[in-house]
Amino acid sequence: MNNSTLLVATLLSILSTVATPASADDKALELFKRRITPILRSPNPSSCSECHLSGVDLKDYIGDTQEETFAALRKAGLINMQKPDESKLLTFIHRTPANASPVGREARQQEFTAFRAWIRAAVKDPVLAAAKTDSDQLGPKVAVEIIRHGRQDRVMASFVQNIWSEVGRCVNCHSPDLNRKRIGRDGNTKEDIDAISWVVPRDPGATLQKLVDSGNIDLEDPDASPVLTKPVGLEEHGGGPKFALGSRTDKSFRRFLNDYAAVVNGQHTAADQIPMPSNEVAVSTGQHLRIVDLPARFGKKLLRADIYGHDGNEWSAVPWATAENPINGEREMWQSMVFATAAVGSDRALTLNEKYVLPKGRYLIKLYIDRANRLKKNRDYELGESEFYGQVETDGAWKVGYQPPKIIHAPAKD
Repeated sequence: MNNSTLLVATLLSILSTVATPASADDKALELFKRRITPILRSPNPSSCSECHLSGVDLKDYIGDTQEETFAALRKAGLINMQKPDESKLLTFIHRTPANASPVGREARQQEFTAFRAWIRAAVKDPVLAAAKTDSDQLGPKVAVEIIRHGRQDRVMASFVQNIWSEVGRCVNCHSPDLNRKRIGRDGNTKEDIDAISWVVPRDPGATLQKLVDSGNIDLEDPDASPVLTKPVGLEEHGGGPKFALGSRTDKSFRRFLNDYAAVVNGQHTAADQIPMPSNEVAVSTGQHLRIVDLPARFGKKLLRADIYGHDGNEWSAVPWATAENPINGEREMWQSMVFATAAVGSDRALTLNEKYVLPKGRYLIKLYIDRANRLKKNRDYELGESEFYGQVETDGAWKVGYQPPKIIHAPAKD
């Protein structure tokens, strides 16, 4: 073999070992296998969980093949063929909640860069661009109403309305701002008090998470949650009962706890299963109302006082405040913290905040007593005209605090 022949043979041998330049399809497929498929197979929740308690997961948008995935995402309008970096899917992934955790931020960044790299490569491949699908299986499997209902901000709004607004009943024992004085009392150690400190001051989101982590919310049986059963008196509670079965507070706690468990467990499968929210806003005023001269035989029966204001011309059409508690039969009296109330979305609702107090003035107080114990048989029962006991007018100022309360006499009625 002469030198020329040997040189040609050597060059051919070298060229045969050089890899053919990767096509757009090869690059996209390699990115899909290396960066997208691991997201699908990961046991960890995606960054979607920081904004959605349930109903949405990035895994829902990934199919078995890149062809299926790309075609379905394109069909849903989530991929921008002309400007891939402006694809809606990337926008969704990149959304960051205000309270994002470091772990969530890291997961979100990994997901974003993985999908951006794959989409950039995929839109350049003519085979993928032409891919079709009749499948609508990618994406969330539940109605958009359920997805919205499970958003973290909506869940938190419900927690604030139904439980956080009542946290004043609990802070003396369960907030580290106030319970330090209990350390060393009755044999309580710092560890004992820390163990019951589930209120995170000024942070409802962290408080909800602490209630879950500490086992105070039972996601399998919400009505058995200690945060409910202890203050309502269904099990031993060092602080004693804080509210009664069937009271407005009991209904509020149960409304949130049952819905929260259903959201976490993915039990809402149809829009009509989503419970109606409360149509009332309520905030603690820190003021107390006491009613004296009540018949002793009404002991332990729930009394609700609806408080109507006077605008100088007439009584308000709806109560400005309400209060509920069982009657103390031995002392023939009743006392309760007062909660200012207003219809959701009303002008008055906009005035209610944590510093709101009932102003000095005239008030009409209508009393309802559960004489037949209907609320103990059905906690969802609403006291109405059949439980109406009487009404009292009062005037003057309302001081804030347990003592001295606003004192009125029960109607002169047996």
